[in-house]
Amino acid sequence: MADTTDFEKMEFEGWGNPDIASGYADGFAFATALVAEELANAVSAEPGMQVLDLCTGHGVVAARLVSRGAAVTGLDFSDVMIELASSAVPQARFVRGDAMAMGFPDASFDAVTIGFGVPHFSDPTAGLSEVARVLNPGGNLAFSIWHGKGSDGAFGWLFDAVGRLGDPSVILPDGPDAHLLADSKSAKSIVTSAGFVDVQVSDVNSQLRVESPEALFDVFDKGAVRAASLLGGQSSPQRDAIREDLAARTRKQGKRNGAGYLVPAPSVVVSAVRAGR
Repeated sequence: MADTTDFEKMEFEGWGNPDIASGYADGFAFATALVAEELANAVSAEPGMQVLDLCTGHGVVAARLVSRGAAVTGLDFSDVMIELASSAVPQARFVRGDAMAMGFPDASFDAVTIGFGVPHFSDPTAGLSEVARVLNPGGNLAFSIWHGKGSDGAFGWLFDAVGRLGDPSVILPDGPDAHLLADSKSAKSIVTSAGFVDVQVSDVNSQLRVESPEALFDVFDKGAVRAASLLGGQSSPQRDAIREDLAARTRKQGKRNGAGYLVPAPSVVVSAVRAGR
């Protein structure tokens, strides 16, 4: 297994940066709100249900769960994200912690949601096994994953532009494939091995909203740790070329939305049931 120490350091420092945290909350707000609704539906959130919102970020999924009457605990490793979430969703309880080794007792929750957080696990199978531990047998899990390389949308466009126009010597530290579980076969295999049954993978036509075609570059550069690391290592001419390439895609394939554009950012929601009754 690859040494993920540098990856974990990049993640911890990146998501602890207030500019990145607020950039994610703002730049991905439209898409994450849509997917939050899908996650709440997938776990059948209802009044009185004890739900853990893992990798809670700025609290967008927690807010949707609270609106359904659930009793929500949000966990994140970033103090900055915890502050944002606590301010946005005062009805929920937020704690700082490690998703790979949570301090909760076994079978503490009726359901677990993870909004785009699984790719930040240093080991997805081990992380999902830890989720299974704190989830009641028969409890519901739902998490979301962006479609990445090769997909027709914002993330696919980004990796294509960086591959064609960027510096190939700029690489990320060894870590898990951020988009592996968007593949149905991979998702079912990994989630099942972590202790779940009835694994379902559903496509979501999520979208980003940007103020201008050129702003799609900024969404990634200012609000996504891995993308910011890739883009930050490029020269100014390379950054300009990537920005314009993304802008051209947005003009061609995005949709006007008021003064801005809606850009496809397809994702999936993976849902499953904790084995045992």
